[in-house]
Amino acid sequence: MDDASIIELLFERNEKAVEELKTNYEKLCFYIAGNILSQKEDQEECVNSAYMDVWSSIPPNRPDNLKTYLCRLVKNCALNRRKYNTAAKRNADFSVSLDELAECIPDGRSIEETISDEQLGRAISEFLRGQPEKYRKVFVRRYWYSEAVEDIAAFYDMNAKTVATYLFRVRKKLKAYLQKEGFIDE
Repeated sequence: MDDASIIELLFERNEKAVEELKTNYEKLCFYIAGNILSQKEDQEECVNSAYMDVWSSIPPNRPDNLKTYLCRLVKNCALNRRKYNTAAKRNADFSVSLDELAECIPDGRSIEETISDEQLGRAISEFLRGQPEKYRKVFVRRYWYSEAVEDIAAFYDMNAKTVATYLFRVRKKLKAYLQKEGFIDE
C-alpha cells in the first residue's frame, strides 16, 4: 500500500493504517532506533511510540512524505530515550557524530532567536542537493541514520579515512553555506 493510501486510512481512523506502516517501514524504523539505542526494548518502545504519534497527529497533520515523517518521529524518540538513559553520561559512539556537526550548525538558542528549525532544515536540504551524490549519501548515513564511519566505509567499499575526509569536506562546505545564508554569524 502506498503512503497516500495509508494517510487516507489514518484520516478515516482505520487501524489498518498502523499495520500498513509496520509492513512498509518497521525494518527501517528499527534500523534508525538501533543506530541510536543498544537495548532492544528501548528500540521497540521508540518504534511503537512513533506509530502512536503518527496515529495521534494524522489528522490534523498531512505530511508530504510519510516515510520521512515517521523516521523523524522514531529518531526524535530514540534521541530522547538515549538522553534519558545516559543522563549525565555520554556514549562516544553516537555523540561523536553530533559533535562533528556542532561546529557548522547553530545551537538551539541561536535558532530560536533568529530562524525556525524548519527553515534551517530546508537550507541544509538545499545545500545537500547541490553536493555530489556520494558525498550526500555518506553525509545522510552518518548524520541522519547515525551510522559509524567504519560501517559507511564498508557499505561503499571505501577506506574509513576517505569517508572521514568526505564528511569533513561536506561539514566545512555546509558551515560556509550556512554563514553565507545568514544562519551562522561569521
